[in-house]
Amino acid sequence: MNGLCRMADVSMGANKEELNALKTKGLDTILTTVSISTDGCEGLESVAGYGSDIMSIGLKWCIKLDMEGLYQSVLSEVGADSRMFIRKAERASFENVHKLFSRVKEVGAVPEFVMINIDIYAELGGLSLRFEEQTRVINAVINAVKAACPNCKVIFSTKDSTDNEKAKKWFNRYQVAGGKGFDIISLSYELNSETFYDLSCNMSDLSRRFDAFIIVDISSQDDVSSSDIGLADLDSAISIVPMDKGFGTIYSDKLLDVVGQVA
Repeated sequence: MNGLCRMADVSMGANKEELNALKTKGLDTILTTVSISTDGCEGLESVAGYGSDIMSIGLKWCIKLDMEGLYQSVLSEVGADSRMFIRKAERASFENVHKLFSRVKEVGAVPEFVMINIDIYAELGGLSLRFEEQTRVINAVINAVKAACPNCKVIFSTKDSTDNEKAKKWFNRYQVAGGKGFDIISLSYELNSETFYDLSCNMSDLSRRFDAFIIVDISSQDDVSSSDIGLADLDSAISIVPMDKGFGTIYSDKLLDVVGQVA
């Protein structure tokens, strides 16, 4: 299963020695959460430097965007006026995400992936948005990334992974509403026999319906030694997703301390 992506969710600030240690365990990609506000990216130069460190040792980089702070700032400014919120959120999202990706490009640390959490858009601070409005804000983020780093692959992350009907409905509506293209769907699961069959079915269904690769996020688990389903079982299930659309797995760094080797 050496062709699968092995991604680790690692807190920003790990030094090169620690990153190299993860690489020896079979990791090929580091996932970093970056907070975006109306004032820009928190610690922009540190983020850019960290990305440079990751790529200098031959690892790929995935930036997971935390947009919550930006949206909450816009909400505090405009209140419950959804039209004004969308207008300002679109502009602020594009400007500040574009600054981040322009800067990492300048230092030669272009990320392979950007991850966007789609779950936060249904309701922001009590403000319910129509689906077309949600799509506009998401599109602004994607446009900002692509304007600076056109080859960066877009991952849509959802925690509602076990509800296949809900997931299908969301992606259908997103496409109908004019949503920008995406490359990978990240499904969050807890690895056990009760969820494993559903996971296998959902990977096959979503990949075929939306022509997207599937990555499985088990980063909420710090230990799978007591699970009746192991990492090798997960690899096998991902590798047989139709049309070779099984992409890989996201682990926690703590899980890697326990299992040692993933590839």
